[in-house]
Amino acid sequence: MKTLILDAFGTLIEKRPRRTNPYTSLADAAGVEMRLPFLTRNEPISVLANELNVGFLAPYLERQIKTEIDSFLLYSDVQRTLLEWRGLGFQIAVCSNLAFEYCSAVRGLLPMVNHFIFSCEIGAAKPDPEIYATTCRVLKCRPRDALFIGDSKRADYDGPRAFGIKARLINRGQGELLAHCFPGNC
Repeated sequence: MKTLILDAFGTLIEKRPRRTNPYTSLADAAGVEMRLPFLTRNEPISVLANELNVGFLAPYLERQIKTEIDSFLLYSDVQRTLLEWRGLGFQIAVCSNLAFEYCSAVRGLLPMVNHFIFSCEIGAAKPDPEIYATTCRVLKCRPRDALFIGDSKRADYDGPRAFGIKARLINRGQGELLAHCFPGNC
């Protein structure tokens, strides 16, 4: 196994408490209950707001998103661990459920990652098997030859395992480090 697939938030990037969620604000203002379409559309929030007839909120929502992006921070062990794994010959990918606005910020924080597979860019969100299939196609690997590391039991453990990918949960809240998830430690 030489392929590692990692979740972004809660695994590589610290989850910061949100004062408000821009996409929840959008759904509430539009009177809809829909989180998934925001994660599977490769469109800025302003386009979605216009489609939902609340385009006047776009500047406010964009400011919320900018504030969130400005707070993104890698866990202190991430860069060193990913560089070490790359040095050992591992192909590293990030597979994450993300809305459009967050993708470039995540890419910018993780230049040592080989590939990024984001739900908004492929139109499928974890735990939909399509996101795991796309990830394996992009990485040119068989599911059984990869390890998925993440913090969500449903999306990062159960979903990959159902698709045939080995999986490992990381518990950052308990102080677990990414290096603890090294393939030999699983």
